[in-house]
Amino acid sequence: MRAMIALVKREYIEHRGAFVFGPAILLGLMLFASLYSTWSASVHTGIADELPGSLRFYEAAFSIIVAGWWAYLLVMLFFYFADAFSSDSRNNSMLFWKSMPQTDFKIFGSKMAAAFTVFPAAILLAVAISGIIAYLPALSVGAAIPGYAPPGFLDTLGAWANIMTTAIVFFALGLLWYAPFFAWVGLLSVLFRRWAIPLAFLIPVALGLAENLVTRRWSRDGGALLSYLGERMNFRFDGLDFEVVWILGEPWNAPELIGRMVLGLDWISLAGGLAIAVILVWLASEYRRRWVLA
Repeated sequence: MRAMIALVKREYIEHRGAFVFGPAILLGLMLFASLYSTWSASVHTGIADELPGSLRFYEAAFSIIVAGWWAYLLVMLFFYFADAFSSDSRNNSMLFWKSMPQTDFKIFGSKMAAAFTVFPAAILLAVAISGIIAYLPALSVGAAIPGYAPPGFLDTLGAWANIMTTAIVFFALGLLWYAPFFAWVGLLSVLFRRWAIPLAFLIPVALGLAENLVTRRWSRDGGALLSYLGERMNFRFDGLDFEVVWILGEPWNAPELIGRMVLGLDWISLAGGLAIAVILVWLASEYRRRWVLA
């Protein structure tokens, strides 16, 4: 267990630029933009017909920020897996202790563990800070529109807690859902190193085209393989659309939204994807053990 913790710590040290320093810079820019909007607020009064209140404005702004951080996390993890599985192929040392080599499967397991625990936690911390920063433009809107009042502290704190709780569950389920895709990129990084980035897309497309050539049936959806991958890449919950919730300006209710997420998620597909991810990581570790370090 201590070895696994040390390996995860190594991953954090080597990749904190993308998951700690990068978000810190973005937070600084966000804070500057929020302070600027607070000092020079100029909100058209016509917006009052569209905004139910300044608190709803805060929830809408914070939810958009959460979506942005989610996209940032997915992109950074994609590039992380495209490089991390092949970046330390010379030895299996653990941190600075060259006399403590670890198994390839444990090393790759630590990379997966870091990608699903430490790195998302760092981004969620940035999300939490972003929610605090988003209070500044909400104050500006509440003060600039006649008949509006800045959102109260307790109401804003409740909205922040609801959105953060929902975001934590969403991030956890989303990362588990996309685990096989990340493992696929990691396997390709072991086989082809930096070429894993384009091949992660080219191989499925080539297989989809080959399917259409063999079956001689060019479907609008690209065939069974590409249509399945397209559906699998679309992380959604049956009966729940966050865009509709955002557009309608409904108050965020974390227990209700989490319940709808749990009930609307395809758990069988999620479990099957996790099994495929484990197999892909094992294949990558076996290839690395037999060929890369031979």
